[in-house]
Amino acid sequence: MPGPTRWTRRGSGAAARDRGLGAAVGRGKAAERGGAREDGGGQGAAERAAAEAEVLQRRWPDPATVLMTALGPGSRLWERTQGHPDALTVRLGSADQLAADGGLLVAAPVTVDLRQCGSLGLAGPRARVAGLARSVVAQLAALHSPAALEIVLISGEERLTEWSWLGWLPQLQPMRGQDCRLLLAYDGEQATARTDELTRRLEDGPLGPGWASASPAAAAAAAARHVGPRTVVVVDGAPGPAALHDTLARLAASGSAAGIHLLCLTEAPAASPLSPLPMSYEAACAASAAFAASGVAAVLSGDVATGLQIVHADGDGATSGIAGVTGVSGITGATGATTTVTVDAVSAAWAERFARALAPLRPAASAQGGAFGGSDGPPTVPLPDSARLLDELGLARATPASLLARWAAAADEAPAGGRALAVLGAGPRGALAVDLAADGPHALIEGTAGTGKTELLRSFAASLAAAERPDRLELILIDGAGAGAGAGEGLRVCTDLPHVSTHLAATDPVRMREFAQALSSELKRRAELLDRLDFTAWHARPHHGDGGGEGRSDGAADPGGTPGAPGAGSARVVAPRPPGDVDPPPSDTLHTLNLRTQRTAGAATTRSRPFLPRLVVLVDDFDALVAPALGSPGRPAAGSVVRALEAIARDGARLGVHLVVASGRPDRTADTVAVERAGLRIVLDPRPLNPAHPARHGEAERPDTAPAASPRSVTPTPAAAAAPGGDPAPGRGRLFRPQDAGGTPFQAGRVTGRIPRTATQRPTVVPLEWRRMGDPPARRPLRELGNGPTDLALLASALQRAAQSADAPTAPALI
Repeated sequence: MPGPTRWTRRGSGAAARDRGLGAAVGRGKAAERGGAREDGGGQGAAERAAAEAEVLQRRWPDPATVLMTALGPGSRLWERTQGHPDALTVRLGSADQLAADGGLLVAAPVTVDLRQCGSLGLAGPRARVAGLARSVVAQLAALHSPAALEIVLISGEERLTEWSWLGWLPQLQPMRGQDCRLLLAYDGEQATARTDELTRRLEDGPLGPGWASASPAAAAAAAARHVGPRTVVVVDGAPGPAALHDTLARLAASGSAAGIHLLCLTEAPAASPLSPLPMSYEAACAASAAFAASGVAAVLSGDVATGLQIVHADGDGATSGIAGVTGVSGITGATGATTTVTVDAVSAAWAERFARALAPLRPAASAQGGAFGGSDGPPTVPLPDSARLLDELGLARATPASLLARWAAAADEAPAGGRALAVLGAGPRGALAVDLAADGPHALIEGTAGTGKTELLRSFAASLAAAERPDRLELILIDGAGAGAGAGEGLRVCTDLPHVSTHLAATDPVRMREFAQALSSELKRRAELLDRLDFTAWHARPHHGDGGGEGRSDGAADPGGTPGAPGAGSARVVAPRPPGDVDPPPSDTLHTLNLRTQRTAGAATTRSRPFLPRLVVLVDDFDALVAPALGSPGRPAAGSVVRALEAIARDGARLGVHLVVASGRPDRTADTVAVERAGLRIVLDPRPLNPAHPARHGEAERPDTAPAASPRSVTPTPAAAAAPGGDPAPGRGRLFRPQDAGGTPFQAGRVTGRIPRTATQRPTVVPLEWRRMGDPPARRPLRELGNGPTDLALLASALQRAAQSADAPTAPALI
């Protein structure tokens, strides 16, 4: 057994070898290395060839070195990042080759670059090809971190024992929100789920929904431009119908465009005089469509299948010799003749020991964030079937004390002018939040009836209110299609939030015109107040409130709504909390938090005018305002409201006014200024609700006959919003930020649901078997209390009490 000193020496030596290895990036530089060695004086061609062969061996390690990399310390573990010249290059064996200067390279590695060939097929007798496949997968797992490479296995249940070692590798953990425990598939249902996850990435990629019919040249060009983590899919006798095998074949041909590469195993006779190479290759192609579509195929050869021959599939399905094969290195001599290759293979026990050595290891947060484009954070997890907004906000028990603490933290951390931070729901890395001030300034939500757009708007308003004091953030709510007779429809249920100053239902033309005029006047007032400064710069001035901070004329002198004051409570659409409906005096903890929050309020009262709040206007059914239906009561005045909203879209960013609109008919709103200026875009999944869970998510949305998103919509296609795991629940969609083509999937947090029953939150214990690790995790159905207040009512009550304790007055109504 080596002692600690020996391990230290080995680690130092490995680091030194790695530094020398970084300079060796291909056989094309052999002459440069040979020239450098001539300085030592008089080395012959044989000595130079031996030194070059040693460098190549270190560059592409053999199975013994791979195992020691996993077991012991050193710098080679997960050394190949995205920019590494040998990323996704695997060693298949070794062969004697001629060097550039005529020397003999003894046992030089034979390698294949998956980035260039796309997919790799392995064929031969079962026992031999399985050993080669284990060696290839082990190389990938040892040299590429889970943040840079994920491995997926699609196989038949009869191979369960043979591939059980693979489940220990950290690269099989779902890192992209896949709905499974491990990226395994041993039956038809699991295989369909894994292929759906992969094809969805291709649909969202550069080739778009037509990726399956893209030309090989287009797929190769997209693959060359791909930046980001890679996926290697091991296909070994995939279960399922013929359609599944056809999908795998298309993935083998075009998957590299989205960083997806297949390793296809097929049982076939070894190439020999009795079974020539073309015959063995054709037998393998007949057994597996994915193998036939692979760019490069390695066929075992020899009497005992210890040799290797490599062929390349042309576009017409023919095969060619290995000379000049794209993505293959070190397999031809100076004359172009085929060189005998000795295959690398490892046993099942070797693979088990290797995988268990890697099982407890995880990449550092910095390395993980760099591999995924610089977004540090925990690994992605599957999206839940439902999400409770209060849980995502960290307010499982919404209390005034917790809200005061959040507001105090916002005052300390937010930039001048405050923030407009909203948590949308559960994302692949935890709660998914957006900041209108930083990411917007405006947001667009697209979704047909039943997708949860109204509920998402309610959650948007509630989340904004929980993040900022009422005197620093004002909300205006508009129901573009009007409010129904039933309580709880539209955005009216959010009027209990103390931040809401005005609610407009598009049913009264007179009131709609008054609202449009008042909103335009507010924009003009802000423009005059800020002068040539923007909202943030104006608040950053030492004395920005002197001489010009008057509030709106209707009640600005008494923003709290003092009873009897002209233009105060009587002019507000949303009445303040009744004076008699108060709670017991605050506790000591609440009083302590008040001392901190009152510092911010006290600083504001020393100026001639309280803090100029940000203003967020939330509009539901924006399409009903843009193109009102015939006979709609608000049709005569809808145009004036739309023009006022478009003024916000044009000038609101500088004035601290933000617009959040939801549209059920993207074809009607695609050409509007509000849509064109939206920096944040949310596409809700338009697919029908899974009938197995009809009552899990309640969407109090008015019925609509609107069709799905039109191709004229400027947002991504509905396929981009698809969620893993079959039909999603309402609220499943994607968030698209500026310069983000792929988007971030999420499950919107629900705020009008009731408190979950305690029994539904208990842990669930189920037995785990390797064959079931590819299934979705077992989840206990969420059941809510049949009576009691909704989460929105609980949050609104806590917000009202917190606002009273912080002495945070609300803004007066516009009309």
